[in-house]
Amino acid sequence: MNNNIKLLVFDFDGTLANTVPHIVNCVLKCIEKFNLKKLTKEDVQKYNGAVLVDAMKHLGATDEQLPEIKKYYADIFLEDMSDINLYDGVKETLSKLKEDGYILTLASNRGRNTVEPLLKYLGIDTIFTRVICESDVENKKPSPDMVEIIMEEKGCNKNETLVIGDTKFDILMGKSASCITCLISYDETINNSILKLKPDLIINNFRDLLK
Repeated sequence: MNNNIKLLVFDFDGTLANTVPHIVNCVLKCIEKFNLKKLTKEDVQKYNGAVLVDAMKHLGATDEQLPEIKKYYADIFLEDMSDINLYDGVKETLSKLKEDGYILTLASNRGRNTVEPLLKYLGIDTIFTRVICESDVENKKPSPDMVEIIMEEKGCNKNETLVIGDTKFDILMGKSASCITCLISYDETINNSILKLKPDLIINNFRDLLK
């Protein structure tokens, strides 16, 4: 890792933990309950990284329905999280990075009502010195708001900050703030639309952050 790096800004879903199957099932339940546009599991996965409200609006939800949908989604999401797991090496790597003196933070388009229980459930709630969620900013990813707030709070500049994520939203957020960006892909196939954004680093194993 670049010797100048002091601050690490992590995404959560798809970066630290594999939440996709759980998210897909919860979205499909929302679609069924609120009679939204019918989608397959494969179609739902295309919304990975998007804000829940934006995804629901795209599927036909009205502004009046959104508060109820958000509550229902959070309720069913937290009912049983047994199918959510950290990716291999994540917990040990985060602990080593913290031990080595890096500032570890989290920036997620997810709501705090699900982020905090997830971090606690997975045993990594004490690792991050700052967690920013969609409700903490006016503009969500890919806006640079989240990372800019974190940099200001931690007293770090763009050359000292590494943004790590698995979607275009993460890379665009980092690029918009002129930070160093790292794309993590646990799949050998990387979407061309993300590659076109030219992330500064690309890794396939979370432990590679220690190199």
